[in-house]
Amino acid sequence: MKVMSSIVHSNTPLLVVIDPRALVVRSVQFCRTVAGQPLAARVTHQRYDRAGRPVVGRDPRLFSRSETEAQTPANRVVRFSLSGAALLSESVDSGWRLNLMGEAGQLLESCDGRGTQRLMEYDSSLRPVSVTEQGLVLERLAYGGADAAEHNQCNQLIRHDDTAGSRLLHDYGLPGAALGEKRHFLQAPESPDWPLGEAERDALLEPVGLQTRCGVNALGEAIWQTDAMGNTQAFGLTVAGQLKAAELTLAGASPPQTLVGEIHYNALDQVEQETAGNGVVSHFQYDPQDSRLAALSAMAADGALLQKLIYSYDPVGNVLVVNDASQQDRYCNNQLVEPISRFEYDTLYQLIEASGCEVRNGASHGPALPGLQSLPTDDPCQVSNYTQRYRYDAAGNLLQMRHEGAHNFTRNMHVDPDSNRSLPDDEGEVDFATSFDANGNLLQLVRGQTMSWDARNQLQHITTVQREDQPNDEERYIYDGQGQRCRKISTAQASGRTLTNEVRYLPGLEIRTTADGETLHVINTQAGRNSVRVLHWEAGKPDAVANDQVRYSLGDHLGSSTLELDQQGGLISQESYYPFGGTAWWAARSSVEAKYKTVRYSGKERDASGLYYYGFRYYAPWLQRWINPDPAGDVDGLNLYQFIANSPVNYRDASGLAKYKTKYDMTELEVRLKRGPILSRGLTDLQKNNSDTAGTLRNAIDYAVTATAEAIKALENPELANASALADQILGGAGF
Repeated sequence: MKVMSSIVHSNTPLLVVIDPRALVVRSVQFCRTVAGQPLAARVTHQRYDRAGRPVVGRDPRLFSRSETEAQTPANRVVRFSLSGAALLSESVDSGWRLNLMGEAGQLLESCDGRGTQRLMEYDSSLRPVSVTEQGLVLERLAYGGADAAEHNQCNQLIRHDDTAGSRLLHDYGLPGAALGEKRHFLQAPESPDWPLGEAERDALLEPVGLQTRCGVNALGEAIWQTDAMGNTQAFGLTVAGQLKAAELTLAGASPPQTLVGEIHYNALDQVEQETAGNGVVSHFQYDPQDSRLAALSAMAADGALLQKLIYSYDPVGNVLVVNDASQQDRYCNNQLVEPISRFEYDTLYQLIEASGCEVRNGASHGPALPGLQSLPTDDPCQVSNYTQRYRYDAAGNLLQMRHEGAHNFTRNMHVDPDSNRSLPDDEGEVDFATSFDANGNLLQLVRGQTMSWDARNQLQHITTVQREDQPNDEERYIYDGQGQRCRKISTAQASGRTLTNEVRYLPGLEIRTTADGETLHVINTQAGRNSVRVLHWEAGKPDAVANDQVRYSLGDHLGSSTLELDQQGGLISQESYYPFGGTAWWAARSSVEAKYKTVRYSGKERDASGLYYYGFRYYAPWLQRWINPDPAGDVDGLNLYQFIANSPVNYRDASGLAKYKTKYDMTELEVRLKRGPILSRGLTDLQKNNSDTAGTLRNAIDYAVTATAEAIKALENPELANASALADQILGGAGF
């Protein structure tokens, strides 16, 4: 891969056009991928009503079309009520939605393009008491009265009947945090029509509830949690509220075992060192100039180097190189295979080229995992080099992924001309009308794998194997009232029998049961940089795995599980990923242990379908996009399917709603801005009280103004390119 030249990014400013109300009506970015290529202007258009509310938005692709085609739809159109509430929103990606509000601004009724109708009912205090969808009462909520002061339940939610069952909240702390909950699952997986009487509701539930309890300090921060099976996690905090140590006591066992301790922080609250319960010591090194993560290493108790990731960045903080110095170079068939990943970006900072190493034989560019390799990985020909190149349209939709490696592969994507809905051309002709529903939810993952969605646009069901004369293999997902997955039920046909496997998700615990009698409790927690999972079998334990096996997952800066270690620091599995989340290669010391690895890319669970579950959405890594529009709207831009701005090496997404930078990738200035001390005072005060920071800011403004003036010259408007005048105007307005 060639080194990205700064010439490519020269004279590519972000320009904004504001109206007299200081509202941004145009933002212009300039895109190119190679030096010498003409600049392509990408204009994002916004229109506002008289009250200054955004009513029309167009991304660069649809805006460009609208210049010549008057009937081109806008990405987003919003109509507001007289009180300022959004009444009708229309999106080319997610369809239309109508909201009817009450006098106090509460949502009373909503409907959408799929014909879904939702009714909200409130009590006299305007607290929601029921939710009705398509004529069925799917939720009921009850609150503590004046006689519930003993457990701090007054005016607090004490029972929530939702689409998964009932959640009972028995205790609250003084800060208002719930100190425990009991979950009763429904006897049948289908959503009920909740009756009004409590006894009738209880009859629909499993009689045995699963209770989780926790303790908080005076600030409401969790300091311990006991899960439904009696396993207790305890967290030690510093006076600044930072994690100091974490311990786990298994049910019926003592003493507690340390999961992480000896955590040391720098002045910017960044972790510099921590020691896991298996004796593995992790070190974090940061660049003294900008405080970005420079190296991430892990060393076993016997001194063996397990991981050493060395990071290089461009001037704006995009990751250019990740070098795993713990791995050795390999030579196979006169080819050098280095443990180095390299990345290249266009001027919009979209990833356009990536290189690294992948499994030589059995690589997968679809939903499946590649073939499992054996540890240790001594064979120099197990892996080979690859290069991937990506091409996007003006709205950020992937048009082509070209893979060059031991086996070449190209995926082309077709984008709907009137929206950002997109389909691969793997199977010839594409039909957007039948491939998406009215709300933009994808209806078929690959050929034979159909999907269905509930009224809340949550993936409800997926057919994993389709048969003509016999029942299909399926996975069904059930969610709670907060939209989080509570149950996963898988059914498969084998020898004329229906085999059912199920996972139940509870705070800090997963209960996994299989058709062959296996019952597995997975205790999970985040212990510093380690994601820790303890496998406890109640029944059906495989002979090759010890009961109560502790698995420490070491990740990279994105939280992807790259190494799994046991309680002694021994290597269980190792995995690397393509930039957009597909597995490039993985190896394990045994196939039995490997099948219990469920958390992979970005620390998220991978389902049998190949989809990653993020919380509010599912992500298809081989398509490099979400399979339905963003429930949060256009918080990440007008393309509601785009995955973290096509910059997966630099951003993460916690729940499927919005991208963010990890704490390791923040510069010192970004950390300080997040804390808020600079924003809490005016620029004039900053000049008086912190002259060093003010000088740094002044230099930055000077540099930005000069760069903007050069860009204006390049755009053939020299009369506007008076850098001195611009600098005086900006600095004067800032109070200098």
